[in-house]
Amino acid sequence: MKNVIFDFGNVLIRWRPYAALNGYFSTEAEMLTCFEQIDFFGWNAEQDRGRSWEDGLAIAARDYPEHAHIFHAYSNGLDAAHGERVPGMSDLVEALHRRGVGLFGLTNAAEASFQAVKRTAPEIGYMRDVVVSSREGLIKPSPEIFEMCLSRNGIQASDALFVDDSAGNCRGAEAMGIRAHLFTDAATLQADLRALGLL
Repeated sequence: MKNVIFDFGNVLIRWRPYAALNGYFSTEAEMLTCFEQIDFFGWNAEQDRGRSWEDGLAIAARDYPEHAHIFHAYSNGLDAAHGERVPGMSDLVEALHRRGVGLFGLTNAAEASFQAVKRTAPEIGYMRDVVVSSREGLIKPSPEIFEMCLSRNGIQASDALFVDDSAGNCRGAEAMGIRAHLFTDAATLQADLRALGLL
């Protein structure tokens, strides 16, 4: 095994919408209840697929006019929502880079969100390529986005480890013949990387 393909949200950085919206909700649980009512996660998935912020905000205002301010606040608070690093991961990526491991990214993210992640996690600069869902019009766990990452970088599925915090995304990678690590923390990932001879 020669390559590691990283998800970013909740692997390199914490995705915390509450950090952008804590002026509107007294608790994170209250925010999540609201998110269920306004299908925030479904809306955000379409942003990840490449829909423009202008169109996304217009649809939110049409469908949930009483909550339009929530969508606007989130779009204005992307740096805060993506501003916290996952402990230990920057050092781990750097260690892999020093070992000459091929590093790649595969992220479901709107372009503006991806730029916010890069500001928080400069170790992304060690990666030879990053597949960003919004640029491709594809999102994990579709087979096509995994195939794109492999083919355009000349990676054999058997030569790659995919790291993601989503069990569904890990299953999608495994269906393509890619070994997957369901991420929980840096220490557990480090142990797996050592077992695989990558560290």
